[in-house]
Amino acid sequence: MNRNQILFILSFIALFGILYFGFDTKPSKQAKLEETRALTFESTDIRVIMADVKKKLSTRDNSIIGLKEQELQRAQTDSATFIKLENLAKEWYALGFPEISAHYAEEIAKERNDADSWSIAGTTFTICVTKQVEEKVRAYCNKHAKEAFENAISIDPDNIDHRINLSVLYTEAPPKNNPMQGILMLREMNQENPEEIKVLNQLARLSIRTNQWDNALKRLNQVLKIKPDNQPAICMIAKVYQSLQDFSRAADYQSRCIE
Repeated sequence: MNRNQILFILSFIALFGILYFGFDTKPSKQAKLEETRALTFESTDIRVIMADVKKKLSTRDNSIIGLKEQELQRAQTDSATFIKLENLAKEWYALGFPEISAHYAEEIAKERNDADSWSIAGTTFTICVTKQVEEKVRAYCNKHAKEAFENAISIDPDNIDHRINLSVLYTEAPPKNNPMQGILMLREMNQENPEEIKVLNQLARLSIRTNQWDNALKRLNQVLKIKPDNQPAICMIAKVYQSLQDFSRAADYQSRCIE
């Protein structure tokens, strides 16, 4: 190879390097898409979770789950499929794994696409969030619970239960960029409808959790003024009076709670 050929090859390599490394070779839309995918990437998925959990199950429980999975695969109609999905959801919940139970509830919601089904899925995922100690599984459940409640709200925006459920999720797993989001949502709902008992009770629960007994008592008295026989408020107010060492009132409300 002569000197001119060598110089030509070296020049070509240098030019290629400048073009390749000096410029972004991805179209802007593709780069944006990949950025979005990175933000929504899950540290785990249901297949990994299920495989890990099955290692912990007894032979008997694995056999029961295996039979129910086979029944789901053999289902011929939509109604039969829903029944098998519900059976698996119940079985996994009974075994103490709401993360997998919620997955099957989510599969039902995807097919039915109604607010109630999405609410059930979201609630089950929220139970996983409150009980799960493994961070990657908790993050998985948190993401899917949020999506489920947002779907429920989108389908049935007038049902305040779905908004309350989402706010509860935010209080259980506060977003890092807005840790007060759940409480702010509840306060906004309270301002919109000051006599909404479900919102008042939830605000009271949060006050009890943070030992704000006076605030809790104020909310609960509001509830009992609106509806004197509201059982959740009666039971919570017994706990508040117990904490305030007003044992006479605590005993009175506790007896009503048991009734």
